[in-house]
Parts: sequence; structure tokens; C-alpha cells
Amino acid sequence: MKTPDVVVLVPGFLGFARLGGFYYFADRLIAVLRSLLEEALEHPVPVVPCTTLPTHGLGDRQRHLLGYLERLSGEKLSGVERIHLVGHSTGGLDAQLLACTKPVEGRTWAKAANGVRRKIRSVVTISAPHYGTPLADSWLAYWGENPLLWWGAYVPEAVKFGYHLLRLLPEEAPAIARLQLAHPRDVISFLGRVAFNRTLIAELRPAHMEALRPALAPEPEVVLTCFVTATEPRDAGERPSDAFFKQMYGLTRGDGGEVAPPVQGCMRLLDDLIRRRTDLVVCSDRKRIPPRIDAELNDGVVNTARQLVDPSAPSQVGGFVVADHADVLGHYDRQDSLIAGESYNAGLFHGGAGFGDDEFFTLYRRVAQAIVKTIPGAARGEEPELDIVSIHPV
Repeated sequence: MKTPDVVVLVPGFLGFARLGGFYYFADRLIAVLRSLLEEALEHPVPVVPCTTLPTHGLGDRQRHLLGYLERLSGEKLSGVERIHLVGHSTGGLDAQLLACTKPVEGRTWAKAANGVRRKIRSVVTISAPHYGTPLADSWLAYWGENPLLWWGAYVPEAVKFGYHLLRLLPEEAPAIARLQLAHPRDVISFLGRVAFNRTLIAELRPAHMEALRPALAPEPEVVLTCFVTATEPRDAGERPSDAFFKQMYGLTRGDGGEVAPPVQGCMRLLDDLIRRRTDLVVCSDRKRIPPRIDAELNDGVVNTARQLVDPSAPSQVGGFVVADHADVLGHYDRQDSLIAGESYNAGLFHGGAGFGDDEFFTLYRRVAQAIVKTIPGAARGEEPELDIVSIHPV
């Protein structure tokens, strides 16, 4: 296949694009993004999900992603002039770090690596822990690293966490069934890689990412767009948050300690932007915008203020999305607004954001626009503004 542009979707923690019948990026995400891009560009635009190393360190993940891009643009596709990376969660971090002037480990880029890196034109990150996440500093992360060592210290929390997770299983039966379609050998191999390599958790701790950031300068010619996510736990109403999401939200809030200056800057930038520019907000009419952006606000996995790179660059903010960490992948409770009844597709989290098809299409229309603006001669059109009547700022 010959195409000048290719979009690569980079998954986050755990690194798989598909496991059995379960897709990290919901199948309609690929179809929606490709159709939006081809409508604007009038030529085929492959949208390809890749795999990364599940819980390996950022350096290993970076080399793996680079090798994938080399094979994709050199062997599988011909005529590729521009590569566009769209990464979710740690995948967004992987994508942005690949577009920096030197590798994570501090050496210079090899000549072969620069050959494919020069084709990267845009990076879009969604819910990415650019300054880490306190979830990696929580008891859950330490217990996951060594359950036997930490078991006695965190028995009550672990029991409560397991109970909340078990309560979700009946709701997640369709997703679990899709996972069971995987070959047992593949499942065992995947779980083995997760169990015996915990490097990524340590590297996603706020202290590590805050120390790493100053050493890595972004390539000036690569356009970076960050979409940040947040939804506060909801106790009442049509879509209350479930206990599992509330516990994840609490673990991600952090310990209330001092926040690094760049993260404080991101907080101020976001707080200012969403007050002045309601067009940046993607929000269901069943949910309110958080009253303020503080260090604790998060999407159940990553703090909102940690999802930006440069606190002095408002142009990098693609949107403020009221959603949980999995909603933006297409894994939300889907309900046709014109057909009464139960949801016909369950989400992974149940944060209570009320995120649905309208918000999903709005988000990926903006992702497509962020990509199209980096392509010479593209029919860009006007960026649509949300109906501000449906937004309820506090």
C-alpha cells in the first residue's frame, strides 16, 4: 500500500493492541479517525495500532516503538512521508519522548533512528503521564511489585480493592469473554512478561518523571497536542461512580505533598484556559466541569495537571475532556440516545462522566484536526465549537 501519511496508535501500560478478542483501542476508534482524516485529505490514511513492551522501562519501550516504525514505513507501507503518533496514557509518553532531541537514556540518536524519526510530523497524547502519576507511588504499585513483602502492610486495602474489582466482573462479562478467546499460550506469555518486569512502574513515579523532563527537549518541528482528561467521583444522579473507580481516583490523588513547579504551571494554564475557552471542553450535558484544576484532580489513573508537557505553551492543549481513563479509548457504557434500555457495550471504568458517542466523536474530530494541520495542502476546515449551552461550568 502506498500512502504519504500513516497514523500509529500507541497503547499505554501493558502495551498490547489486542489480546484475544479484546482491542485496547476500540474498533470504532480506528474507523472514525481514518474516515475523518480521509475526508479531509482525500487519500488513504492507514490508522495502525501497534504493540509495545508491557511493563518494561521507557528506554526499552522507546527502542521497540522505533523498530516498529522502521518496519512499518520501510517494509509494510511504501511512500510514507509523514508519521503521526497518537498515544494513550503511557503510550502518549512513549510517543512524545520519541519526538525529543535525544533518547530517554541520554545518548545521541543513531543515524538509522533519525531516518524514521524525521518522518514524525505530529504527536497527539491523550491522558498521558508526562510528569508521572501518584498511582505509581501508591500502596497498589508497591504491592504489585512484591506482594509477599507488602502483603502484611496493606491487607485491608488489598481486600477492599479486590472486593470492588470482583463486584465489577458481572458487568464486564463481555470483555472477559473476549479475553478468553486468546490462546492460553499467549495469555501465559503476556502475564509472564508483566509479572517479571516492573521497571515501568518505578519510572512513572512523579519524582522520576519530574527529574527526567528537564533533560529532554522536544523536536521543534514536531507538533505536539495534548488532550487532558478528568472526572470527579459522582455519588448520585443518573450515572454514579462505582466503588472501584472511587478507590482508583483516591489512589491517584496523591498524598497532598508539594507539587513540582512545572506541574503547578500546568494547573494554572488549564484552569485559565477552560474558563476563557469553553470550545476546548468536551463534556456531557450530564456532567459538570470540575470547579477548579488542582493537583489531585484525575481520571482514575493520571492526574490532569500531569498530562501536559510545557506549562508555557497553551497551543499544546488540544482539549479538556470530562471522562475517565478508559472512556477516551471507546470503552464506555454505550447507550443509543434514541433507544431506551440498558447499555449495549460496557466500559472498563465506571467513573460517572456520562461520556458517550457525542463526546467520543467530538474528541476524535479534534484529534484528526490536530493531525491535518501538520499536512501541507490539507482541507482543514473550521474547528467546530461545542454547544456551550450543554456545558455547565461551576
